[in-house]
Amino acid sequence: MDNAERLRILSVIDQFREHGISEDISLPQLVVVGDQSSGKSSLLEGLTGIAFPVASGLCTRFATQIVLRRTPASEGCVKVSIIPGPSASLNEPLKEALLKYGFTMDKDGLDGERFATILNEAAELMGLPHPNAQDVEDLEKRFSDDILKIELSGPEHHHLSVVDVPGLFHNPTKYQTKEDLEIIRGLIENYVTDTRTIILAVMDAHNNLANQEVFSMARAADPEGARTVGIITKCDALEEGDEAEVLKVAQNTVERLNHGWFCVRNRSTKEIQQGVTLKQRNSKEKQFFATAPWNALKKDRVGVLALKRFLGDLLYRHVCAEFPALKKEIEGLARKCQEELLEMGPPRQTSTEQRQFLTRIASRYQYAVDDCLSGRYEAGLVPSHPSKLRMHLRNLNDEFAGRMDREGHRIPFKNITGEIDEEYAVIPQDGWESADQDIYEWIRRTYRESRGPELPGTVNPAVLELMFRQQASGWKGIAEDHVGKVEKAVFDFNKALLTQIIAEERIRERVEGLVEPIAGQAVEQGRSQLRRLLNDEMAGILQTVNHYFANTLSKIRQDRVLARLKGLGLQDGQQQHINLDTLVGAANLSNEDQAVNDIHDILKAYYKVALKRFTDNVVTQVVERCFVGADGPVKILCPEFIGGITEAELAKLAAESYSSSRARTDIRHRSDRLSEALKLARTIVL
Repeated sequence: MDNAERLRILSVIDQFREHGISEDISLPQLVVVGDQSSGKSSLLEGLTGIAFPVASGLCTRFATQIVLRRTPASEGCVKVSIIPGPSASLNEPLKEALLKYGFTMDKDGLDGERFATILNEAAELMGLPHPNAQDVEDLEKRFSDDILKIELSGPEHHHLSVVDVPGLFHNPTKYQTKEDLEIIRGLIENYVTDTRTIILAVMDAHNNLANQEVFSMARAADPEGARTVGIITKCDALEEGDEAEVLKVAQNTVERLNHGWFCVRNRSTKEIQQGVTLKQRNSKEKQFFATAPWNALKKDRVGVLALKRFLGDLLYRHVCAEFPALKKEIEGLARKCQEELLEMGPPRQTSTEQRQFLTRIASRYQYAVDDCLSGRYEAGLVPSHPSKLRMHLRNLNDEFAGRMDREGHRIPFKNITGEIDEEYAVIPQDGWESADQDIYEWIRRTYRESRGPELPGTVNPAVLELMFRQQASGWKGIAEDHVGKVEKAVFDFNKALLTQIIAEERIRERVEGLVEPIAGQAVEQGRSQLRRLLNDEMAGILQTVNHYFANTLSKIRQDRVLARLKGLGLQDGQQQHINLDTLVGAANLSNEDQAVNDIHDILKAYYKVALKRFTDNVVTQVVERCFVGADGPVKILCPEFIGGITEAELAKLAAESYSSSRARTDIRHRSDRLSEALKLARTIVL
């Protein structure tokens, strides 16, 4: 029954619990649950040989794990220790005190009185009242998730591990309050709802099964009865004739459980007082189940010895079934801890560590900026994700150029036939004034209203400048709107990237607080550059060396002459008589008409050149230079910038908070215990 491999596997589970792995994952275990008056303590005494307190109304306020090990007589002993629960991790002095508690004693020294002393000592260390304490009102702490562990070794034992949880009671008193009852219910529920727990549900033979709350709780947690073992106590206390209903339950015909039912006979209070030994108890139990009507039950289903053998085998099978998943879970949690530690980075106590920490962040940030500006995006990003910065800038620039083409002009230019040029046919969002819808009329009126010292039939350059500024008056609003959208795209990008790179919110907010004022200065430089570009186009004289202007103007003038000649009926390839006076008359216009046409054609040719120039300059000199260039908001956070931060600023930015330092310590401790558990798990091959 207790071969070396079996003992090793079960021992590994116990070591997991000692390492505190139960704080992270549930472990395969047998848990005894029952009412305070169900005979649970006497059952545990029969199973383990430990004289559990059986006083009526006694309230134990923590769980107790009993581990039995089969060893040679020379190694027989009792080891006592406390396994700190999850709550103790939040109180380091308490955890240290609990871990320090422990001793080894002779196996014959653990009598009822010594065990009661151990329970009192454990309760005191856990910050709880003694199990038999009377003054329990207004307690700050009533129950503990720490576990008292009693390990018994010797040749008389078979390997077994069971956890005893506080028993339910039904009549609250001054010493066992309604609040205590709810806490115990919650504690039992935590154990029985764990799918790796085998529930040992204890039933008092006196009490109808339907009236026993622990079975309702077990049924709710394990509706199929796959994890529950029923144990009936106090069979010898039944009145003659009352055995039939209990026998039906014991034969698994009333409440069907996969693991079935067991019946036991414990020492009565009188037998305890008379000094009946455990050996005598086992003998009396055997005699009892050999008599009618109990002898109708199978022999392997009655008596504490049969139950102990069954539970030992059940625990082993349960552990073997759960072990592969348990090992995988430990591996996953150990890996997650390492990832969390990597994400937190190394400690940041000294200025050197702090500068290294921020330098790594800045380097990661700049690598990501370079990738995003080069169009190398992470796979799986949705199209609208802020990290796709280059895509957003391209789209915004295209939108800007389109709006400039459609809405940049105040009045649409016309072609030589007098119709609106389709290139300028889109009405701006703000609309045109009805009086200004004909550009020739607007030019004529402005020409007349702006006469200066120029000779008749010539154009005052100042008039051209004035008309161009009026015609291009929409550029400012469109360009400023574009720069605002670019600013938002860049700041959204920064926000998303810093959130991705800096996990700790406090650090991220401080880095943002340091970078944002400088980024704001870069944005203001961009707006200032836009104002300069607008001033260059709107405030100075009209200038260009772009041959496109001269070519376009020459082409328009040529087309106008050809149109007038065609108006006389002249066509290419035809021979006809021409009246030179008529020809000259058609080619020439009045001084004012000629001036209006010249202004229109010059303005149109120059507007096209200036529009393309301004649009390109906004993209290259404002967006590229000021927003994503070397001094732009996305290039501020770099290793060189971190190198220039003072030590005082470093401490303010990157020094670890107490909570962060504590979290790192907790994760490291968790990682250490998971690593140790993983080493143990890998020694087992099933």
